[in-house]
Amino acid sequence: MWVQTRGPPNQPVILFDYSTSRAQEVPSRLLKGYHGYLITDDCAGYNALGAQSGVERLGCWAHVRRKFIEAQKVQPKGKTGRADMTLNLINKLYGIERDLKEVGDEHRHESRQQNSLPVLVQL
Repeated sequence: MWVQTRGPPNQPVILFDYSTSRAQEVPSRLLKGYHGYLITDDCAGYNALGAQSGVERLGCWAHVRRKFIEAQKVQPKGKTGRADMTLNLINKLYGIERDLKEVGDEHRHESRQQNSLPVLVQL
């Protein structure tokens, strides 16, 4: 299932497109002519689209976070490691976004610059 979302926050449009393939032809067809940010997981099917001029591919925090949870599981018991520290910072970002859920775009942008950017610099 290929899922796209777009539109203003108060009227989002969500498109579900079923395909039997995870090949790059599918997102290339669905997003033909698209320019802007593209938030995806690490599926190789997005590589060609992400390499196009005018498309900036961004990673998904949920997928990044999952890798650190996996790393945390192999840490020695009772030890705090880099995975713990990184998960702490990612959770701070999640908290900031939770607090911004109902605010307007301008306030969200200002708050992200003030609150999220320092956390991202730490990461």
